[in-house]
Amino acid sequence: MGLFSNIFGKGGGSATSERIEVTCPLAGELVDISTVNDPVFSSLAMGDGVAIKPTEGVLLAPISGTVEALFPTGHALAIKGDNGVSIMLHIGIDTVEMKGDGFTAHVAAGDHVSRGQKLVDFDLGKIAQAGFDPTTMVIAAENTSGKALHKHAGGAVSTTDIALWFE
Repeated sequence: MGLFSNIFGKGGGSATSERIEVTCPLAGELVDISTVNDPVFSSLAMGDGVAIKPTEGVLLAPISGTVEALFPTGHALAIKGDNGVSIMLHIGIDTVEMKGDGFTAHVAAGDHVSRGQKLVDFDLGKIAQAGFDPTTMVIAAENTSGKALHKHAGGAVSTTDIALWFE
């Protein structure tokens, strides 16, 4: 059982021979998560993944699945994938302190989303003016697929690039 099973009391999933891909939820510069200026994420306490320094303020669904959690502030959410993995997306470092100012969620907890669907708009200018780092974490919070996690090496990415994959 992983993080999501512990929180939501759900488990399941099974291994298949298919490669599972998680696309980049936004465009920008992908960096190793261990380099972000937040020990909760850089220590992998929330799970392994990657971080993206965004160049635009639109967060898209990196997988198809159900929105399991959405912070009221719109800065973070979790998707339980149809494919046996759960992904947590966290926009910015300490942006919870903005109390939702500059964040507009287009989904709600319980919604089924498709890969590429708009999840959240966020204002990069407001984040910068508030003194926060907009680096966005893409975390493999739970993997019930039985497959090993692999990560993009880094550099410039678009929303069609693969951030994480399992095989």
